[in-house]
Amino acid sequence: MSKKRNFLPPLINPMVVGTMWLLFPFLLRWGGLSVKIDPQSLQKLKEYRGTRMLLLPNHPTGEEPVVLFEIWRWMGEVFNVVAAREVFDWEHGFRGWVLRRVGAYSIIRGSADRESFMTSKKILMEGLHRLVIFIEGEISRGGETLIPFESGVIQLAFWAQEGLLKNAAKTSEHADAAQESPPIFIAPVAIKYFYLNNSEPDIEKAMTNLEKSVEILATPDMNRYDRLRAVGLKILEVQESMHQLGHASECSLTERVEAIKHRILNKMELFLDLKPDPQANTLTRLREIRNTMDHLIHTYEDPVEFSEYEKRMVEHLRGTLSEFYTDLDRVVYFLTYNENYLQGNQTPERIVDTIRRLEKEVYGKPRLSPRRVAHVKVGEIVNLKNEFPKYEQDKKNYAKTMAATVEENMRLLLLSMQR
Repeated sequence: MSKKRNFLPPLINPMVVGTMWLLFPFLLRWGGLSVKIDPQSLQKLKEYRGTRMLLLPNHPTGEEPVVLFEIWRWMGEVFNVVAAREVFDWEHGFRGWVLRRVGAYSIIRGSADRESFMTSKKILMEGLHRLVIFIEGEISRGGETLIPFESGVIQLAFWAQEGLLKNAAKTSEHADAAQESPPIFIAPVAIKYFYLNNSEPDIEKAMTNLEKSVEILATPDMNRYDRLRAVGLKILEVQESMHQLGHASECSLTERVEAIKHRILNKMELFLDLKPDPQANTLTRLREIRNTMDHLIHTYEDPVEFSEYEKRMVEHLRGTLSEFYTDLDRVVYFLTYNENYLQGNQTPERIVDTIRRLEKEVYGKPRLSPRRVAHVKVGEIVNLKNEFPKYEQDKKNYAKTMAATVEENMRLLLLSMQR
């Protein structure tokens, strides 16, 4: 008898929230992270206090919830956050216990997670807390790169706005009652990390260790770009061998990377019995694969009903999918990384970003973690009530258009952020 893991709703507990607010400055200092928000952005958030608001941060590292929690602490507010279901099981469930009590709740990607969807819609309509959703749907692994935004998040906000308009029409006798309904606001929140100047020795040590790990000997005439590229090429050669891909001498680095991406995705699609649209791009294929895997890994047989054979088969499936998650992460690194990333502008941030990507591939996780400052900036705030007439004319396409507009706003925000 199969069943799906339970939805985990937020269980906000003032005592846990207060305790975390007291401990958080020490936890940040221990993790080598500090947070700095643009004063105008902080003022924006304060001006919109008490409104129905959906905040859409970028997701470059996985540390963004920590950064945002520090801002909420400054403001003395609790926000709701959507997080992937598996996060709540980390540290034997302790992380999930804390997250739920400070405002987070779960979503199982790749399934019709109606409870999570309805919770999000309810939060937006009630307006008791602001809602945070990471609209990229993936950790991009890049400080200035973005994964194309998912229009379904914008669609969700419009559905909530539509619900408010309908409720107002039902409860008022005025012909223009809908105009009295409260608006829902959306805003991109750009997060960008800068490293302190004393990180140079750590960077050099990390590069030397990578070269040793892949058995490359740097020569004195090689600059940092040359050295990192050499490590990357070695990794690329290993991946080509593992996936039984040769490369012709005339193939560019980009073509070789594309070949590996497609080989990985093809392997997973075959295993999962997926038949993607031949015209689908890499990101669309990746999202469909991850969604299918998330659905499978969070669906399980009741252990009471297991035979020994069924237990082994379920564990085999989970083991295979765990390996696939590693491969999917690899595709994301290739998807967001561009060889020109370092050529034109070798900032410490881009160098550290590149090293951490290579470390993740070579060691299984990044090792370089110099002290850093997370800069935060809030972009243009959009009133969905004002946009609703345009949305009604072509709902699906207008949600896509607005997602693209928010993405471009985010891109400009990131470019505008300097040390």
